[in-house]
Amino acid sequence: MSKQVTETASAAHDGAERRAGGSGYGQFCAVARALELLGERWTLLIVRELLLGATTFTDICRGLPRIPRATLSARLRVLRSADIVAIVDGKYQLTTTGTALFPVLRELAHWATRADGAALAGDHLDTAALTWDMRRRVDQAALPERTVVLALEFTDRAPDDRNFWLHLSRTSVDLCREDTGAPVDVWLTGPTAEVTRWWLGELSWPQLLGLPAVEVHGDRTLQRQMNRWFLRYVFTADAVD
Repeated sequence: MSKQVTETASAAHDGAERRAGGSGYGQFCAVARALELLGERWTLLIVRELLLGATTFTDICRGLPRIPRATLSARLRVLRSADIVAIVDGKYQLTTTGTALFPVLRELAHWATRADGAALAGDHLDTAALTWDMRRRVDQAALPERTVVLALEFTDRAPDDRNFWLHLSRTSVDLCREDTGAPVDVWLTGPTAEVTRWWLGELSWPQLLGLPAVEVHGDRTLQRQMNRWFLRYVFTADAVD
């Protein structure tokens, strides 16, 4: 039996077992039926990653650095059995049914920006997830003609979680956790919470730079441009209104 046939059979079995084994809600309500497929931990975040352009297992892991690999495999099997995710030419992609979940995620984000219980807290801060989101939300057309290296230093983090480098050009965007030795053009340093709040749209760029713990230094022309290089978080308050 081929690997693809085996995985498909396993995915169908996972879905049937979950519904028959008592983990379903046993209700006709459409909300309950949707949650039987999408309500498990990590599932909607996997959909989010695919909506934002992830196509490989590794891409998804980069966007969800805390997800166990076995959990990701299991969730992808269920999503495939539900015809939400498909594998095309060896890459994961959302089906039409999966793509239709974008407004659902947008509305969840809209609700979270207004609910006190979902406010940003310390345990939500993750430099790996933040910098990966920054990497995929670069407006490459706004970049200078030459490659630019932007160094990010999160001053409140441990040494192994403090420094990241974005190599930005109009043809490629790379995120590095190790210094490649390439000359740095601009440095952005500050606490994780403040940089995250700017990324989420809770702080404007001038407000971020006005904070005493935040500094930008390097090429002055590039400093003035760099705010325009980023499209920022896809579900900012402005974007979801």
